[in-house]
Amino acid sequence: MIKLVMLVRRKQGMDVQAFRDHYENVHAPLAQSLFPSLRAYVRNYPESTLAGEAPAFDAITELWFDDEAGWQASIAVAQSEQGKLLQADEESFMDRATVTAMLVKEHISDITSL
Repeated sequence: MIKLVMLVRRKQGMDVQAFRDHYENVHAPLAQSLFPSLRAYVRNYPESTLAGEAPAFDAITELWFDDEAGWQASIAVAQSEQGKLLQADEESFMDRATVTAMLVKEHISDITSL
């Protein structure tokens, strides 16, 4: 399994609810239609930090792929004409210059054995 995590900020001047509505009702369906190799697509919307401050990001997005082939297929789509549609949509609601994207290795603790 390959997992990509993205830290996303909303476009300046856009309110939080408009950002979330666009992400859920426009962008996510578009991404799902363009990337058939996606296994899971999760958007996490932080409410506050543990210190009670406003979070530094408006969404923590997870994209899951079964394998390297699925990941590579998504890269090919992202670099295609179809990918430009997704990028244009991102420009409409994300601060793309501040997006941080990283491949991660997930380690899950077996808490049942504790």
